[in-house]
Amino acid sequence: MSNGSGQAYAFMAMTPVLEGHERELRAYLESFNQQTSPFATLTQTHFARWVIIEDWVNSSAQPTQDHLGSPYLIFTSNLHGRIDDYLDALCNLEQASAIWSHCIGCPTPAGGPALKAYLLHNQLDTGFFVAAYPDASVEQVQASLALREQLIAFTVRSQGMDPTTLKSAFEAEFPDGD
Repeated sequence: MSNGSGQAYAFMAMTPVLEGHERELRAYLESFNQQTSPFATLTQTHFARWVIIEDWVNSSAQPTQDHLGSPYLIFTSNLHGRIDDYLDALCNLEQASAIWSHCIGCPTPAGGPALKAYLLHNQLDTGFFVAAYPDASVEQVQASLALREQLIAFTVRSQGMDPTTLKSAFEAEFPDGD
């Protein structure tokens, strides 16, 4: 399956933006930060983003004049687990409704099973997908990163300790041998 790598799944949907809605949609997407992003609540998300494209740029040796009829919203997400569960959670978020309501053909109201069906209808298969951690959940990756930060901080703090003190400090900080 080109959309899968281990337990990871790559989802991409491309939806046309309603005429005159691009500026408002872009402003809304740009208003998110790490705390207000819908992905802060979707714990299955390894990585996700929205991109608005206005037109294709063909950089091949023989450029063609193949233009889009409108701007498009491209949504990509690398996630842990089943796509159905992920889309169920995503499509019930208020932000998802606010985003895709700017797109041509989106159901009204934009949410729930109707929005999920819309996104699946506009899904594009990934040609080649490799997950950095194909067998690790988002939680496992985050725990590993936190442990890495803890180990770096310990290393900085322990500079100059004699071996006996260093061993005691290490065992106190990492009691399970983590």
